[in-house]
Order: sequence, then C-alpha cells, then structure tokens
Amino acid sequence: MGAAQCLAAAEVLARVRRVTVVDLPGQPGLSTQQRPRSRRMDWYGRWLGEVLAQIGKGPVVLVGHSLGGAVALAGDSPRVIGRVILSSAGVTRLKVTTPVMAATLPWLLRPSVPRAARLLRHMSDPGHVPSSDLCVWMDLVARSCRTSLAPSPLPSAVLDQRRRQPILAVVGGGDPFLPPETLAPALSRRLGTELRVMDGAGHLLLEEKPDEVCTLVEEFCAGLRQH
Repeated sequence: MGAAQCLAAAEVLARVRRVTVVDLPGQPGLSTQQRPRSRRMDWYGRWLGEVLAQIGKGPVVLVGHSLGGAVALAGDSPRVIGRVILSSAGVTRLKVTTPVMAATLPWLLRPSVPRAARLLRHMSDPGHVPSSDLCVWMDLVARSCRTSLAPSPLPSAVLDQRRRQPILAVVGGGDPFLPPETLAPALSRRLGTELRVMDGAGHLLLEEKPDEVCTLVEEFCAGLRQH
C-alpha cells in the first residue's frame, strides 16, 4: 500500500486537521527506492524523525496502518504526542493462513487484476468488495515490486518507551493477519494498551471503514487536546 490508497481518509481528516501523508522508502509509492538492508525498523524510525523535522513545528499525532503502524511505533520524536496504529505490525507476529497464502503465491508469480482481487478479498471482511482501483494497484505492485515481508515485533525496550504516550490501537474483527484474540493480549502485555475492534472489517481498515477510522482518529486527537 501507499499514500495513494489512503487519500480518501486523508481528505476527511484534512477538513479539521493538518495532514501530511508520506510513502515509506523502499515501499510502493513515490518515495525513494532505497530499502534498509539491516535493522529495518531502526532505520525507518530514524527516517520518520527526519521527516517530522521537515514538516513544520508543533505537536504531531502519528497514524500508521500495518507496516506503517510499526514505523509509527519505532519513530521517536519529541513532537509526537500520540499514536494511532491500525491493524499494526510491530507488536506481535502476523499470522498467514493457508487461504491467504494460496491467494498470495499466484498474485506474486503470475500477477493479474483478478488474482489481486482474490487476495484482497481474503484480506477484507467477507462482506466487503475491494474497489477496482485497489485491485489495479495491487496488480501493479506485484508486477513492479518485491515484497519486504512483514517486520518482526519491535524490541521490548522500544515498546516500553511508547507506554509513556497515549496510543489508540484498532483492528478489524475479521483481520486474517492479526486476529483480535491474538493482538489484544499482545497489546496489553507489551504496550499496556486496550484494543478497539471494528466489526465488519478485515485488515484493510482504511479501505473498508475510512469514515469510521477518521472518526476514531479525530476523537483521539480531541482527547489529547483536552489533556
């Protein structure tokens, strides 16, 4: 995924907040092709700090989805006052089911829009139909990029530091990679954070429930302002 896939949600948030959307280096999108070769999350955390230093002054709330959630947790900047992590990696290992793997391999080996659509259906809630634009995007990703795979959980020392700041963690009730029954105890143990479960959604929260996600983010930001 990349910034282009979350523009609808970003536009909603931008009605009430200043929003900056960035593509991760080495991932699909408009950033550099450079990809860290070792200590990937440390590298992304430093990069995120450099980005924040370039986009103005004042407090920042980080919002990250999947790999982006792990980067949001890895980033350390005095400007950050809160984090919203959506279907986030970095806390526990992602689960890959047999149906997801059976849809992933054909998408990688012989890309096509129908194969991309099949994979996206496995990543989504059963009641959600992936948009045609997203299916075309995922086909393009398989043709143009190599997967970097999901990151390992972040070190306990990093997550212990994040306990000091407010965190909103959200996952879809039907997320195949991060089932709530697996993610909830990991969040409680490693971050001291409760998990919000969004019914009717899978892993693709920004695609499946953009308005609901934006409402949660705005409520979180408003709560920070009150405190």
